Amino acid sequence: MTGNLHASRFCIFDADVDELREHYANTLTAVRVSPIDRRSTISVEDTHFSVGEFDIWSGLCQSGMEVNFSEPPDAYALYVPITGAMEMGGGGHQLTSAPGTLLAADLSKANLLRLHSERSHIGIAFSRQSVTRQLSELLGSPVIHDIELFAEYDARSGAGAKLAAMAQLLWDSLISEPAGTISARSTEFFFRTIMVALLENVPHRYSALLERPVSPAPRQMKRAIDYMMANIATAVSVDEIARDAGVSARALQAAFKQFKNTTPLNYLRQLRLEGARKDLLLGRQDGVSISDIARQWGFTHVGRFSILYRETFGEMPTETRRFTRG
Repeated sequence: MTGNLHASRFCIFDADVDELREHYANTLTAVRVSPIDRRSTISVEDTHFSVGEFDIWSGLCQSGMEVNFSEPPDAYALYVPITGAMEMGGGGHQLTSAPGTLLAADLSKANLLRLHSERSHIGIAFSRQSVTRQLSELLGSPVIHDIELFAEYDARSGAGAKLAAMAQLLWDSLISEPAGTISARSTEFFFRTIMVALLENVPHRYSALLERPVSPAPRQMKRAIDYMMANIATAVSVDEIARDAGVSARALQAAFKQFKNTTPLNYLRQLRLEGARKDLLLGRQDGVSISDIARQWGFTHVGRFSILYRETFGEMPTETRRFTRG
């Protein structure tokens, strides 16, 4: 669904931190702001556009400042530097963005942005849902694990230069058009094009899988996978999955054999096992028993779940939980 295009402009000199805090709370998310030198005030200006699940902004931080996210946005960001330097910390990474180097990161794991004086850039944010959905389409299969996007990338040649040029072109097209004449639909398509280029070129967890030839999986099989995800903890049969996908059970079995080298129910079981393991690894279910986690992912017999888990991951669920706590 196409959203409406919104624009905002902000320009303030020698502002106190409360003014900036209010601005960022209105345009991006709640933050804590502080100057990085002895000044007690900050000078910054930017212009911000948003449509649907995407945002783009550009501006200049004249005096330098540190930004700490109180509530990190659930989005991925691409920074195309123009002048000056910026450092980002979080997720076990410490990255630097300067002219000639793109920075792509999971903002939900970022805890610090340090913008040095005379820093300017184009920033683009893509919601987590839009990135996960797009990557799933590119792979032809569900995205279960975290994408782990936190990278510096050369912007002076090759794909990096093209990605920077696309961001600049999108920005120029927005900033040069009179208000009310910009097409929200075409702008969203432009954002999606940049998002695909980002996923295909900047390193992340699924980069190697994207380099494989994409199987022309039939639309009905993708509908079947969507049905599995929607009923991940429910006992479903092949007939029910096939009926929702609009094909016969035999045709569905043949499609999964051809494109996934497995059966529909084995594929569903793998999705459930991966989901349970993710909860155990991330510690999201601390205080909840392993049997409760198993039931949340559709396993009614905890003993059978433990056997399948060990066969798949080479360790028992108790070992995964013990390792995570350690």
